[in-house]
Amino acid sequence: MENLALFIQKFRYVILSIVLLVTLFFGYFLKDLKVDADVLGYLPEGDHAATLFQQIGEKYGGNDMVLIGIESENVFTPETLHTIKQITDSVRMVNGIGYVTSLTNVIDIKSTEFGLEIGRLIDEYDIPEDQDELKKLREYAISKEMYLGNLVSEDAKATLIIAKLLSKDDRNETVDLIRKKVGNINYEGKIYYAGMPVTLYELSKVIMQDIWLITPFAFVLICLVLFLGFRNARGVILPMLTVLIAIICTMGLISFLGYSITLITNVIPVILLAVGSAYAIHVVNRINEEMAVNPKGAVIRALTYITVPVFLASLTTVFGFLSFIAGSYLTMIQEFGIFSAIGIFFCLILSVTLIPVMITVTSKNENFTNNKKPSNRILEATTLWLNNLVFNHRKALLFIWAIILLLSIFGITRVERRVDLVDYFKKDNIVQENETLLREKFSGSMPVYLKVKGDVQNPKVLRVMEKAGDFMESFTFIQFSQSVADLVKDMNDAMGEGKLIPDDEAKIRQLWFLLDGQEIMEQLVSYELDEGLIIGQVNNSDLVTLNQIETEFTEFVKENSNDIHTLEYTGIPLMLKRLDNSIIKSQFLSLTIAVLLVMVLVSILQRSIIKGILSIIPVFVTLLALFGVMGLTGIPLDIATVLSGSVTIGIGIDYAIHFITHFGVVYKKTNIISTSISDAIKISGRAIIINMLSVTIGFAVLSFSNLVPLQRFGILLATTMLVSGLAALTLLPVALLIAGENLKKVFRVNSVL
Repeated sequence: MENLALFIQKFRYVILSIVLLVTLFFGYFLKDLKVDADVLGYLPEGDHAATLFQQIGEKYGGNDMVLIGIESENVFTPETLHTIKQITDSVRMVNGIGYVTSLTNVIDIKSTEFGLEIGRLIDEYDIPEDQDELKKLREYAISKEMYLGNLVSEDAKATLIIAKLLSKDDRNETVDLIRKKVGNINYEGKIYYAGMPVTLYELSKVIMQDIWLITPFAFVLICLVLFLGFRNARGVILPMLTVLIAIICTMGLISFLGYSITLITNVIPVILLAVGSAYAIHVVNRINEEMAVNPKGAVIRALTYITVPVFLASLTTVFGFLSFIAGSYLTMIQEFGIFSAIGIFFCLILSVTLIPVMITVTSKNENFTNNKKPSNRILEATTLWLNNLVFNHRKALLFIWAIILLLSIFGITRVERRVDLVDYFKKDNIVQENETLLREKFSGSMPVYLKVKGDVQNPKVLRVMEKAGDFMESFTFIQFSQSVADLVKDMNDAMGEGKLIPDDEAKIRQLWFLLDGQEIMEQLVSYELDEGLIIGQVNNSDLVTLNQIETEFTEFVKENSNDIHTLEYTGIPLMLKRLDNSIIKSQFLSLTIAVLLVMVLVSILQRSIIKGILSIIPVFVTLLALFGVMGLTGIPLDIATVLSGSVTIGIGIDYAIHFITHFGVVYKKTNIISTSISDAIKISGRAIIINMLSVTIGFAVLSFSNLVPLQRFGILLATTMLVSGLAALTLLPVALLIAGENLKKVFRVNSVL
């Protein structure tokens, strides 16, 4: 390590030049950074439900629906109907819109004195003005299953205009255009927006708000902690400079490689601020210690000592993040793991190169070369207090940790899962308000599809579509379904032959002839007439509902597929269930992989299995506390909190590594366990406390996020960082004392230093 330190000092100006060029290169690409909030779009390419959902959207005019709600005392008034027509026409002209359906253009099948009539519910060019006519229209619309709960509420005080998006590529732009066009229409009543595209549009805005507001806030607070800890410019400027450069390089790399910021990767800057500063803290702390002893050669000596434990700490953190690659179902979580690991690696390289280079280059600046060790009475008092606890109150410490573990185990039994995207927003967010109203008055905003492959003019195929529609509507959370079979039944009923599917295929073809050219047909059957859709809307996304959909739809598809017709199903509820499955899988696999990788890595680099096991003790306790807190506080496992476990392992073990390393070095010199523990608490404990507080505050800032999952993630990580740090400074020393003489052989052999 000494050779590396000498190399860094010799080529300090080359290193500065390289850092500057790399920072400028990746910084240039920050301008192209984009946001993609589509959680479901990150299902793996091999997922059949996701692929089928995409295919249906491309073939049937889009499966992403923007729902524009209009509230009024009575929607069946000339003024409101004119507004509905105006909005319908305006939205129809927006690029990226496939179809628009509303009261003023929806198909209507009815029997008249002249026979069967297929037209529109309302003639958009002749909207009725007469009150009696409007009253009849209202009663008629509410009496029809096709409209009630789908386009008009039961009390006729709300109506929907449904716009289908053709492509996901420009979804946010399309939603933005819709809102601008509708906003320009003069209407005194309330207009609201809902549907998955609107939810994702709001998510994108909130993600950008968090990046620009939360990250600077975290930066300022961590600077404050560093100043209080180090009491000099070096202790603040150098750690934050390394982290800022790492953030620029990481986010620039994301843009350079063509990736987007997601619901998860938007926390990378905060993670790097909180975690990346830790390596710089330990480097600066060691340089301070060496300078207090002898300024001459202090940087070389400090690097010789600190490089290995910092490298080991960062490598375990990198492995913790990389565990998401193999342990996660969603590609967005895999991307989070990869880019977080890369960012941590940047922080490591900068900590052991840029910091000593900056100190050497700025050697004439008194703020950076003050050889007097900064005095911090609070830190000194804290380390003395911890030392007293470990040696004089061992039983009390063990009792406190036992209580924490028992409460945690109880809490673990109460942990629940949640995947509702609406739950990602605060209660006062417009998405929460709009979706609540939508679910109360209408059939829902989450489409579910049963696709029937077969000749759609065959009576048997139409009957299985009819059966599928009845099957959907048998669930309380699906109030309405639609297929071409419904249209054929309505036409047959209007002909006076009953609301049923005719047995004669020739009769079906005659009815079909009247449907040709109707816009709705393009949304229900293929051009080749070899497949059709049954479309339902789900108004609930709790796990009981999602499980029921997956189980019963799978069974229905299996029972009703044969040589004449085959069935498949997909939809947003199914993909939310996939998301839930991924949370369980990600949690189990990533935790298992992270624990094993970290323990093996520590054991190899420390050349001792015992040291590896000892380092895991604080992390194991912290993991139990993590899930215990989730269960006791009602924080669910969701798309963000599922990351907490592996992140805790990767980051939390750093404290134990620094403590074990310092303990081992001193023990080799003194051969006295108590002295080694005291010295580790006094010196490494100082850096661990500063590190713990900066990381804790960094993550705690996420509690101010506008996204609920990130609030939960921040609260959990802040809690676990405190627990992990305190465990490393109390429980680990007690374990070393209890082990006593059995550890002598372990810490005498082959020091990695």
